Amino acid sequence: MSVLGLMLPGVAHAYGWPVKPFNRMHAIRGTFDDPRFHVAPDLTWKGTFHFGVDISAPDGTPVYAVEPGIAVRGPDSVSLRRPNRREFGYWHIRPVVSSGTHVHMHQLLGYILPGWGHVHFAETVAGRYRNPLRSGALSPYREVNTPVVDTISAERLDGHVLQAVGTTVSGTIGLIADAYVLPSIEPPAPWNRARLVPSLVRWRLVPDDGDPPTPWRTAADFRFSLLPASRYASIYAPGTYQNKPNRPGDYRFWLAQSLDTTSLPNGVYWVDVQASNVRGAIGENTVAITVAN
Repeated sequence: MSVLGLMLPGVAHAYGWPVKPFNRMHAIRGTFDDPRFHVAPDLTWKGTFHFGVDISAPDGTPVYAVEPGIAVRGPDSVSLRRPNRREFGYWHIRPVVSSGTHVHMHQLLGYILPGWGHVHFAETVAGRYRNPLRSGALSPYREVNTPVVDTISAERLDGHVLQAVGTTVSGTIGLIADAYVLPSIEPPAPWNRARLVPSLVRWRLVPDDGDPPTPWRTAADFRFSLLPASRYASIYAPGTYQNKPNRPGDYRFWLAQSLDTTSLPNGVYWVDVQASNVRGAIGENTVAITVAN
């Protein structure tokens, strides 16, 4: 079955962009469920998933409502609540509307604050974050670049450090794939090296002796819903980091954290990895490993 055939319909209700022109695609420099980090109360670093998309625009750019709603104003944000349990959020702006007021479609909400260079745009449906880039949502949007599956490696976790184990493996190992997709429109410098996360990453083992491959296994599925923070360490492997100015993000996906090679007959296997974007275009790569228990 193709990746496209695996896709389920999302909540289909198209809306335009929150910056002008409303009917033209703009540059995206951060996508839904990409890796984000923060300092927890115990002063340790915690990983979380990005709950919206970052739309590039110069500081001071006006930001507008994509749909009407009742405003909830924050110090640097505006949320618009709809009667159908949908809500749209606009962050990193200087608001110009007051809480409780009814905002009409395309009404000015505020201006992008100095130093941010983007508006963080988010959507919730019945209280759950949804991917604004899913089919039938933010429009027009198209992904013109096929995802890239870069490196695939077998590694073993030693404390908090991953150690490469080469291509001849035994015992319990981890499998990791680096994958990304380039933005359809290059964001302006210094974010012009940004890479985006694929929408879906899956993998399988293909025996070199002609035996049937294992079923496809999903490593990450970002197509529709925000993943809980508790799953972060099982999706992103150590060494993952987000886009920064002049530095592209590196997205390292766990294919398997603890693959017991003793469950496999000795021999050569191809680790087959596919990454797809929201329109179902597939990038693929394989690497051979030798199981020698």
